Amino acid sequence: MPAVESAPSKPEKRTLRVLLTGFGPFRNVDKNPSWLAVSTLNNQTFTFTPPPGAPGPPNTPKPKKPTPVEAHISALEIPVTYDAVLKTIPELHASKQYDVMLHVGVGSPGGLEVERQAHKTGYNEMDADGKMCPRIDDQKRSKRGFGKGFEKFGEVLKTGVNVDDVVDHLKSLGLEQTKPSNDPGHYLCDFIYYCSLACAQNDGKRVKVLFMHVPPAGVPYEIEDMTRAVKGIVEYYANHA
Repeated sequence: MPAVESAPSKPEKRTLRVLLTGFGPFRNVDKNPSWLAVSTLNNQTFTFTPPPGAPGPPNTPKPKKPTPVEAHISALEIPVTYDAVLKTIPELHASKQYDVMLHVGVGSPGGLEVERQAHKTGYNEMDADGKMCPRIDDQKRSKRGFGKGFEKFGEVLKTGVNVDDVVDHLKSLGLEQTKPSNDPGHYLCDFIYYCSLACAQNDGKRVKVLFMHVPPAGVPYEIEDMTRAVKGIVEYYANHA
């Protein structure tokens, strides 16, 4: 009886579900570069193959071929309001649809900034609807920021992502004007980052959360460069999934 050939197995592949957020218009920013940078990646899928591991000592088995990672990307525009962040971000985390959340906002001219941390209080500017951040009452003074539901979280939350490695990766892609930052600005960028980090921490840090500031278009990077940076961060996550 002739031998039956087994069907070739399909190549193994891992999946990474990524949510990108950018902000809408505010103040004198009619077309927010953060949303322009992420919106073109909405509903796209990219396959990344992580680099092979370093070779082991002599006579050790060769390392397995890296498993490709298929990144499925969704993008969402967030209004520049405190209410929108408080309504949307906890719901997105509660949906458990995503492995990675990368939040993007517009910052100052000069390059890309990958943020290490976010702040609980100190939000004293009106949002795009002309509303102030919710007030937190304590015995000493009244502050604005995260109150009910966020009591157990500290004044500063840090991302678990290696920001220096992310910066190095973006520089390796030719985006030399990229640096780490410890100050997201005490406005909506800082606010969304803290909210997302707190929600991730509540869920056992299952979701990896990061924030990147992009400059206004053309100083120095164009929207296409910013999109390349966003995709570069997705690639970084895929390589470290």
